Order: sequence, then structure tokens, then C-alpha cells
Amino acid sequence: MKWLEGAREDTTRAQMAKVYDQLSQCQRQNRPVFTDFVNPVVQDLCRSHFAATKDKDLPEMRFEGGHPGFESCVIGFYPQGDSFELHPVPMVLLEISALEVTAAWSHRDLLGSLLGLGLAREKFGDLRNGEKAAFVFVLEKLAPFVINTLARVSRDPVSVREVPWTEFPSEDAGGELLFRTVKSTRLDAVIAAGFDLSRSQAQKLVEAERVKVNHRPENRPDKSVPDDAVISVRGYGRLVLAANLGSSKKDRTKMQLKRFC
Repeated sequence: MKWLEGAREDTTRAQMAKVYDQLSQCQRQNRPVFTDFVNPVVQDLCRSHFAATKDKDLPEMRFEGGHPGFESCVIGFYPQGDSFELHPVPMVLLEISALEVTAAWSHRDLLGSLLGLGLAREKFGDLRNGEKAAFVFVLEKLAPFVINTLARVSRDPVSVREVPWTEFPSEDAGGELLFRTVKSTRLDAVIAAGFDLSRSQAQKLVEAERVKVNHRPENRPDKSVPDDAVISVRGYGRLVLAANLGSSKKDRTKMQLKRFC
């Protein structure tokens, strides 16, 4: 099947096969059909297939993750001429708040709590910590379950409620502002500076395929980090290269980072 060309990993092939079934369902039933949350690799493959096809009767395809910078997106397939406004992507924004104190949860805390409910990872999107609460987009049909079942994050009792998308915190909300100097803008050097690790520790994280740059997997420690890059390190958090501040007197690169843990 040409649809599976380019899907190298078994998990990606399985996701692409499922997405193809949903595309076919849209064509057969002439109605909008929506996927679960899919990663950037699957999104790129879908775009490539749509761009390469000569089939003029393909449905329209729309990606929605709740926020422009998010990795995970739901794909909506729409019969030609159908309106996104009439059939928006069925996902909602949930706010997770500590009941007793203002908690400082890590990405791992939030992810573990949601997975602990028995939810598969593709049922909810990217996670974001705000100043007083955490936020996550979930599939609409699962929102009542999360609201009624999620009782704790880490050891903190929490309340969960659905909120308008407009309450989602901006990219600048939260995070820790850091000023660092590095010998070069190599990926392993930036990760080491941002998470207070040794260079060898950072290199091992990259080589173990635990790192993404601008939402794409990266396994080259010597990759040069571009301006405004978003670096995600599984188990540690996320870094945003907020500004390159030039060179120091010792010819080291000065940079401003924002760290989200």
C-alpha cells in the first residue's frame, strides 16, 4: 500500500494504517471523520501523500492540536465543501488545579497521572504547565471520564474542569528564565547548559533518541541549534532558545533559555 511508504517503524505503520481507514471511512460515508492525536511523523507522511496524489476526490484534511506549537494533532477528514466551522475537531481543553496548594508539577508528573487512568497516549495532546494550573487537550468523548476520575497529580489532590480554549496559557506563561554561555550551539551543549547536566550526559540522551528539536526526533549530538528552537528531552522537560545574545569576551556563545520542567 502506497499509504504506508515512508513509515519505517512498526508503530508508525500501525498509526498510518489506522489513519488510512479513517480517510476511507470519510469517503465511504461522506461525513467528517477524526483521528486520535498523532505525532509529527504521521502528520508529515499524511501531508506528503496528499501532495503526491492525483485523486481530485480526496477529502479535505485539517490538523488541530489546540495550539500552533503543539506536536500532537488530531486530523480531521472532511468531504469536499464541508465546513470546519460546522464540524469542529472534537477536542476540549481541561484545566487541572491543585486543591490544597499551588503545585509545581513536572511534565512527567502530569503524563504519569493521565496514563495511570488507563488512557492511551494518543487520546490526549501536549501538556502545558501554567502559573496556577496545568492544561491538556483531550478527545471530547473522554473528557467526562478524565474530569470525574483524575483525583491526584503526583501526591496532590486536584480538581479538573473543562475551560474555553481562550484560557490556554501563552507560550511565555510559566517556565524558568536562564542565562547561559556555551562553547558552541551544538545540541548536546545546549541541553547540558539548560538542564545542568554534563556534556556526556546530554550526548547520551540525544543518542538514546530521547530528544526532539522543533518537534522532530534528533539523534545527532553535534546538530547546531537554530534560533527560537524548542528542544524537548523526555524525562527532563522542554527548553526554548529565547534569544542568542552574541559572544562573550572568551568567545563563548551567550544565550537566553526558558526551561519548562
